Amino acid sequence: MSPYHRVLHGGIAALVVLTSASAHAFDDREFCVAVQQLAVAADQDVGQWTDRVTRNAGIAIRCERKTVEFKRFTYSPSTSMDAKWQARKAEDWNLTQCARVLWADAVRNGWAIVLDVTAADGGHVALTARCN
Repeated sequence: MSPYHRVLHGGIAALVVLTSASAHAFDDREFCVAVQQLAVAADQDVGQWTDRVTRNAGIAIRCERKTVEFKRFTYSPSTSMDAKWQARKAEDWNLTQCARVLWADAVRNGWAIVLDVTAADGGHVALTARCN
């Protein structure tokens, strides 16, 4: 497991403990504070490779917009981010985020959990998790 994934999983574990510690409804403010702490920890992994052509570019939190944005930079050309690629990435993003109770609860409570991928040639794709 990469250092980024260890921090991310560790941060998610902390978030789960934070939110499961009480039986009250989802709290936007608590969630925002927790994901801001996750973003600070994940900053250590900016530049780490997530696969052969993609590196981590950080996490942006916009509490007032209820948005958590996972940023990636790929050395693949934007032409490779075609409709089929986007469909595959969106399916994977949804499965990954919605399998985690905390992220799924955030999505159901109006938060956008976004994967933002920027290509070396300037192309850009943003995928927002959709949980049932």
